[in-house]
Amino acid sequence: MDTIELIGSTMGLGFVAGVRLYATVLALGLAIRFGWFHPGPMAEPLKVLAHPAVLIVAGIACAIEFTADKVPWVDSIWDSFHAFIRPIGAVVVAAAVLGSFDPVLKVTLIILCGGVAFASHSTKAATRLLVNHSPEPFSNVGVSLAEDALIPVGVWLSLRHPQIVLCLVTAFLVVFIWLAPKVVRAVRLQLVGLGIWLGLNDRDHASAEAVDPPAGLNPDAGAALKVVARHASPIITAPNAKQVQRALGLEKPAAGIRAAATSDIKGLGNSIGYLILGPDDLAFVTKRGFRHRVHRIPFATVDQAQWRRGLLMNRLVLRTSKGQQTFYVFKDIEIPRARTASQEESFLGTI
Repeated sequence: MDTIELIGSTMGLGFVAGVRLYATVLALGLAIRFGWFHPGPMAEPLKVLAHPAVLIVAGIACAIEFTADKVPWVDSIWDSFHAFIRPIGAVVVAAAVLGSFDPVLKVTLIILCGGVAFASHSTKAATRLLVNHSPEPFSNVGVSLAEDALIPVGVWLSLRHPQIVLCLVTAFLVVFIWLAPKVVRAVRLQLVGLGIWLGLNDRDHASAEAVDPPAGLNPDAGAALKVVARHASPIITAPNAKQVQRALGLEKPAAGIRAAATSDIKGLGNSIGYLILGPDDLAFVTKRGFRHRVHRIPFATVDQAQWRRGLLMNRLVLRTSKGQQTFYVFKDIEIPRARTASQEESFLGTI
């Protein structure tokens, strides 16, 4: 196997390991075990994947991952825990593939392989996070099955047609670099939501002077927005508290709840910031790039507001004269529950 083929095989295996590490190890082990793939003399360490103990452990882990990956939001939690496990696993596989190859090139390829695995994992995690917000489970299962099918095909291509795989991975990396900021924001949002859900990231619950929405609002909308007022805390622990205050044009520190914008808020999707209830509007303030951005929703434009429950994050859905505007709200605040079965279906919905 020449250098180009070796690079293609290593990058290809790194890519599929970033999507399904255990399935990749299992596929490689079975291929070696049944003689479908014969590692060269330099890749002798790769034969350890065909050991019965490795195959059994990889098979059990693969079965668990196959099941977990079909359940909405459980798959995102699983991805969160594997944010570093998959790239590290890809590095170990790459080290075995490269074996006694030239040390300098070997280290370089191992680093690249870990980077490719992290890129494919991040893309997968961000995609599943978006899919999980669909109201039905079929899209989630469909995407998961497509990922399952990718692994044997990807492993086969990596071993038999490494030049093609190298071109495909290069194209993926170009697109990933272009989309990287969006992917990073989506993964960061997922990790922050998981940390708060697990109680690892408690917010400051200091009391704040509540600002109630105007009485002229739709009663349901007013009740939903009062939740924001009830849980608002002064933004005093954030390192950019003064900048938030200036961005909003306030004379005293702002008080709000930590939240994130969805794709409904153009230009601010997956940005983490604060929802702040003012006398005339609901403002979302976040730091995007090197400056603070403020998105205001005047109360006069709000027709309806609802809370919808999710596993990692809840959603505040505002229907306004300018269209629907939705925010993710973390699990450190309590949201109202529906009172009847019919309200439960229409008011909360399923994320």
